[in-house]
Amino acid sequence: MRRLLLLVVLVSVCCNCSVHAQDPIRIGDSAGPVDLVSPEGLHVTMNNYSERRGTAVLFLSTRDEGSIAEAGQITALNERFRHHRILLTGVFPGRGLTGAEVRAFCQAHGFNFPVFLDPESAVTRWFGARVTPEVFLLNRTGQLAYTGTVSGLAAALPAFDSGTALPASTAVTGTPIGEDLPARPIEDPYGHIRFSSELIFDDIPGYPVHHCSSITVAPNGDLLVTWYGGSYESSDDQVLFISRLKKGTLNWSKPEILVRSPGMPPGNAVVFTTRDNRILLVWGRMEGSQPMLRGTGWDACSLFFRSSSDNGETWTEDKPFFHDTLGWLPRNLPITLADGTLILPLSDERNGHGVDLSFFLATKDNGVSWTRSGIMRGGEQPTFIQRSDGSLLAYLRVRPNIVASTSTDEGKTWTSPAPTQWKNPDSGISMTQLKNGHLLLVFNDQDNSRSPLHIARSTDEGRTWSKPMVLESNPGEYSYPSIFQDQEGNIHIIYTFRRYSIKHVKMNEDWFTHLERPD
Repeated sequence: MRRLLLLVVLVSVCCNCSVHAQDPIRIGDSAGPVDLVSPEGLHVTMNNYSERRGTAVLFLSTRDEGSIAEAGQITALNERFRHHRILLTGVFPGRGLTGAEVRAFCQAHGFNFPVFLDPESAVTRWFGARVTPEVFLLNRTGQLAYTGTVSGLAAALPAFDSGTALPASTAVTGTPIGEDLPARPIEDPYGHIRFSSELIFDDIPGYPVHHCSSITVAPNGDLLVTWYGGSYESSDDQVLFISRLKKGTLNWSKPEILVRSPGMPPGNAVVFTTRDNRILLVWGRMEGSQPMLRGTGWDACSLFFRSSSDNGETWTEDKPFFHDTLGWLPRNLPITLADGTLILPLSDERNGHGVDLSFFLATKDNGVSWTRSGIMRGGEQPTFIQRSDGSLLAYLRVRPNIVASTSTDEGKTWTSPAPTQWKNPDSGISMTQLKNGHLLLVFNDQDNSRSPLHIARSTDEGRTWSKPMVLESNPGEYSYPSIFQDQEGNIHIIYTFRRYSIKHVKMNEDWFTHLERPD
């Protein structure tokens, strides 16, 4: 008799196990322990329902249109209700999905909740999921309270959260689970930011003050930076320095004196690389009478140049640019136009009779010969880009606002410079055009201070701009930026750092646009 009773019990238990394994749960049933597998292969048994107010199990696929279309709403629901202790859990059924594919999909869509694989579809059968996406909402005892669509879950969760009656479960249509779908490319909308910065030097004995830097990449990939330094701006001991960051290294070389011109010290200089792999240094020689007041002498500069054919290791002798360039002064980097013409922006500090004059010199033969553009009146130290329609856009330094001028005839004539929305405390500016056509502008968006130093971006060739971000915001001077993008897509910015040093910043565009990842 005892043996018969034991047999009945065993049969009853086995029958219950069979029903549990085959029949899906229904509204009011307990899900009980659910065996899950993480994308990395870790086995997890979910049975801790009492630790939170609710658990929403979402059956998803990396490959169906519905899961992709609903991803934004899933992310929003999770962000809203995770603070109310409601857990979203993703289950990806089927043998074809890999853990790496599921992780990449979830990371790309900002799913910051647990996700699991269901390669044998055991969890899928237990819940009775038929399509993706499909949702099952469990209460804190693990009982099924709602089934339906993602949109239906969006309507059910507020009621579940407030303890009111849940809407009726919704019918679900979607991609049948088990359907063979091809893998889709997964793009990461959050990007990968790169950012580093360092002072090029800490101290140069005997030369305490440094300003007005310029940067280029040599044909061998090294970065070269030049600037002037001395006892003070326009002092008679002022010289031009150069420092090198060898490709693939992290430390700048010890600064060396590149140009020394006793009695007629060098001032503003720009360094750039031509298409024939020469490096040119164009600089202004201060030819005013000595002794000279601090910060003066710029209207008595003449333009000189030298070149290097070995990546800046050795240089030619300095030569005058033209016969008469008195008052001409460089500041910003040149650009290369669509037809290969290189244009070098300049200002005329002498001949404006109280009005700032700017123009550019153009060369089609890598600096053998040059022609002069038309004049822009009412701003100095121009920085240029070429728009997709071939027109030129110049931004110019002038107080109280940066001004803009355009040319539709290759620089022969220019519109009257008009104020932009950007403030200018009478400080240098720099603009560059990235390989994707976007523009970056570095400047001091201030009335009277050279701090903070800002950077703004335009995606429509300078017609509108984003709200600027801050590169430096401490007290002190952060000014005279130069910006360009190298062949690898890195954006380099150098600028005066409190007149003590020159700072170098390297970033990518994602640093500017991708401010926060879901966490």
